[in-house]
Amino acid sequence: MKRSSLTWLQLSGLAAVFAGVRVFDAVVWLRLPLIVAGGLAVVLVAVLRFTAWRGAEGERRAIATVFAFGAIGCVIALLGFMPGSDDGLEFLGLDFEGIREQLRFKRFFQLASPMVLACSLLPVLAAEWALAKGGSVGALRVDARRVRETAANALSLALGGAALVLIGYVASALNRTADFSYFKTSSPGESVQEIVRNMDGTLEAAVFFPEVNAVKDEVLNYLRQLARATGNIVVEEYDRYADPEAAAAYEVRGDGVVVLRVDGRSERVAFQLLLSEARGRLRTLDSHVQQVLLQLTRERRFAYLTTGHGELNDPLASEDEPEQPDLTEPWRPGQDSRFDDGPPLRALRELLEFLNYEVRDIGVRRGLGDRIPDDAAMVMIIGPQRAFLEAERNAIREYLDRGGSLLVALEPGSDFRLEEFRDQLGVDHDPAMTLNDDRHLVLTGAVSERRNIVTNRFSAHASVTSASRRGVTQGIALFGPGRISVAEDVEGLRTSLIISTDPASYQDRNGNFRFDEETEVKESFGVAAAIERMVPVGAGDAEDEAGAEDAADTEDETAVVTEPLPDMRALVYGDAEIFSDEVLVALQLNAFLVADGIRWLGREELFSGEVVSEEDVPILHTRSENVVWFYAIIFAAPALVLGLGLTALYGRRSKGEAQG
Repeated sequence: MKRSSLTWLQLSGLAAVFAGVRVFDAVVWLRLPLIVAGGLAVVLVAVLRFTAWRGAEGERRAIATVFAFGAIGCVIALLGFMPGSDDGLEFLGLDFEGIREQLRFKRFFQLASPMVLACSLLPVLAAEWALAKGGSVGALRVDARRVRETAANALSLALGGAALVLIGYVASALNRTADFSYFKTSSPGESVQEIVRNMDGTLEAAVFFPEVNAVKDEVLNYLRQLARATGNIVVEEYDRYADPEAAAAYEVRGDGVVVLRVDGRSERVAFQLLLSEARGRLRTLDSHVQQVLLQLTRERRFAYLTTGHGELNDPLASEDEPEQPDLTEPWRPGQDSRFDDGPPLRALRELLEFLNYEVRDIGVRRGLGDRIPDDAAMVMIIGPQRAFLEAERNAIREYLDRGGSLLVALEPGSDFRLEEFRDQLGVDHDPAMTLNDDRHLVLTGAVSERRNIVTNRFSAHASVTSASRRGVTQGIALFGPGRISVAEDVEGLRTSLIISTDPASYQDRNGNFRFDEETEVKESFGVAAAIERMVPVGAGDAEDEAGAEDAADTEDETAVVTEPLPDMRALVYGDAEIFSDEVLVALQLNAFLVADGIRWLGREELFSGEVVSEEDVPILHTRSENVVWFYAIIFAAPALVLGLGLTALYGRRSKGEAQG
């Protein structure tokens, strides 16, 4: 029964076919002889094995069965590989309607033939090994049983591998993946979903990746989730080489590109093809898609930051020169500023750029003393230290009368006075810093850190959408904010106190960072307000059309018609530090708060909501917690594994002794 030479001939034939197809594919004079010789060798072994099987009897026949059917399976595997290759398709003369159908046909045989080969060859090798271990005189019955069991085990292993391949294929076809690693691609956030739902046309998403690519699977999973949530996306996947016409139509010249198109306008997001290199971008995929969608859905607008008054974006402004050089010019490394890698409020500028705003600085020499440009989507006054000139105040008032959007963030100890715009904004500002003895951020333990208050009290206003949803447990940080209150004597405005402090907060009147019962009171009060000017209408405009017609028919009643004013919006914050780079980079919820405020000022509150990010968040522990984790990892974890092993070992021995 020991005919291992046939097994070696079979292995040599398979190796020759593999070398001809894969290794020497470009060597024409060697490629075809290797394939033909290898194929003939495999067929010859199958014929000899089948002949031996027919002539065998009893236990010998049982052993010969393993070798015979294994050899025949190898022949079938080689025949099945032929339709999966280009040469095989050409030899068989098969034709297909399109490239995609041809790829699917080839993929089936490329998967099926290796599975058949594994299920045929592994039992043969296992049976050969079993015979090598036996073969003593009179041991045929033992040899037959050993061969059958070993071959069956090898077949089980091959079938298990084939099952894993099929599960992977089905999971890919059904777009179902299970990733147990730390990595996770961001899912579509509320803001992106609302943007897509409210598009005038259908969003087309063209994905250009190689046919099999892990990064493509992650991107498609995101886009299909977005499609299921909105019903307003058409997702198409292309192979740049298999679909050259689509690549030319979308002007794609490389792999790893996602083209988003609506109403003829296109933007793209690019990815690395290796998952290890693309993970960082996939973790923040939702933010990249949101930025692209904003560029597609509206024209780029302008946000103006005032300068010349010691604002946070212009800290170098002097009193003698009301305006410094243009901060939109490239910032020189090493320039005297708190930041070395960009102009002040770099994080805010990047956030505005992300929301498709172009940021421009404006001072008395560039229009603030005359007229704010008509293209200003919003004007921001962030942390001014000095009062505005009368001409500047008049320009801002005129801008608000035109229906502009204004953001004002104030700091204590400033000469800027909000009451100069009281008639337009309808709020009062008390600059005394707000403290909280219990609920504040602790960094060094200094008493001055009581100004770093934390609050989770938000209204249901659109400018605090994300904060009101997530901040119930988390809260946002404010740094010594002043008090904002509604001026009840100013009419025609709708004002909402959007952020309030914890009831244990108080205003530090004497600057000692402590609560003084005689002069200070603990209570909850507003630190930010959203203001809208109510459009005045006449009595005839207050009703619907039917009511208006009835009023027109009444001769003894005179309808008061007032010229409608453009809508005005404003946000007033008692704290300007929440717009600083340190806060926006370190505190995610504060960044969401600022982003939602910008969307509301830009009349885009419909797109407010969370942007999903799966970026790594550092886990911080105190020193005592670090000691606990250290000893738990060094000693507790190995001890637990050792204990489980000893328990299983002695439990098995006890069970065996009891049975004995």
